[in-house]
Amino acid sequence: MQKHRFIRFLAVLIIAFIFSAYGQEADLYQLYINGQIATLENLLVSNRIEHPEWKKFISAIFEENFDEALGQFIDIYNQTHDSRLKKVIIDRVSQYYYAKGLYDSAERILEDEGFRNQIFSMEVDKIYFGIQLGAFSSQENAANARSKFQKNISDVTIIKKNSAGKELFVVVAGKFEKKETAENYKAQLNEKYGYKGLIIQY
Repeated sequence: MQKHRFIRFLAVLIIAFIFSAYGQEADLYQLYINGQIATLENLLVSNRIEHPEWKKFISAIFEENFDEALGQFIDIYNQTHDSRLKKVIIDRVSQYYYAKGLYDSAERILEDEGFRNQIFSMEVDKIYFGIQLGAFSSQENAANARSKFQKNISDVTIIKKNSAGKELFVVVAGKFEKKETAENYKAQLNEKYGYKGLIIQY
């Protein structure tokens, strides 16, 4: 019993030292980067987070509803001037998209500033799901591929995206508001034409 009390007391002392020695925002950032989510939760529960934007961000981490948490992250991102907070929000939103199986979107949120700004603008009516049928380094090759796919599919377009610092021309089939609709269309393309694709957002 005494050992457990000592450990708790030591933890409190460490946290107290951290927040008294440096600015709280910097330490909250470091705790997040180091994966100390449980410590952040303890600070939140004990009402020891003074900065309102960081407090709102950490609270959103433990929000179980994906859409609600995402809306909170984007709201904070668009209001804050704290570059460290923006950085961790980008990381968190990318993780959420990855958890939902939107791997391409998760990567682009981290690497493609234009796409990230589109996501974070909250203009959800401008974000659609489609089936990526190919990605090319030249626009000419992408146009040739689109012509081939258009023999069987009417709604085929070419979009630009950045991947690992390189510009790609991506051939996309379909334009859907819901991921489930895109998944059904992807299955139809595979069954009917043998096309294998990746669901992306654009």
